[in-house]
Amino acid sequence: MPTTNPTSSPVRRLLPIGVAAVLVILTLVTAGCQRSAFAVRESGERAYAEGDYALAAAEFEDYLDRKPGNPHVTHQLGKSYLKLNRTAEARERLLVAYSMRPEDDEVFESLCEGLFADRKLEELNRVLRQRAIDRGRMTDYLLIAEYAERTGDRDEAQRALLTAAKVDGGFSLEPQLELAKLYIRAGDRERAIERLRMAYFVEPTNAEVVGLAAQMGEIVGPSFGQVPAER
Repeated sequence: MPTTNPTSSPVRRLLPIGVAAVLVILTLVTAGCQRSAFAVRESGERAYAEGDYALAAAEFEDYLDRKPGNPHVTHQLGKSYLKLNRTAEARERLLVAYSMRPEDDEVFESLCEGLFADRKLEELNRVLRQRAIDRGRMTDYLLIAEYAERTGDRDEAQRALLTAAKVDGGFSLEPQLELAKLYIRAGDRERAIERLRMAYFVEPTNAEVVGLAAQMGEIVGPSFGQVPAER
């Protein structure tokens, strides 16, 4: 009776072809499962919104590896690093984002926060003042005031707020209200009430103004308002 050679079996002869086909299919499936750059970015945005900053940072890093130079994602990565207290990396990324979008207020504010978090206070002071010199807007001086107070320089905060009110001409609420709060913290009741009156004149329906005045024992009504000194 003739013996059968296992290697000559039709099934055996076809086996290598079957393995090759499986490998091809697996390769195609793997390639199809790779996420697009858009999907990676969306995942990062969603993770950041949900407070998963580690995942957000990883996704934004992945995106920038594929598409370097995107200012929005660079900004988002910097903010993610800030949330993770990776301050040096945050500062570096935010400086890059700012270099790409120097007129973007949101990017600039993030950069300031990054410099503050990384304790680069001289550089923070420099960029704040340079922006105020270049643009001279009310918001630029409000930002100077914010960081001056956060670093314990209340006198500088007051100067910046007074400049903001002057630049604005006494038409906006923010400088008046922030001056009032500054004076409240300093225990200067007279000037605090004066600025609250000015803030009330600008925006009599503002709940914070009304609440602060009431806390200080003031009766708020039509006669409470006072024309801002800067008008």
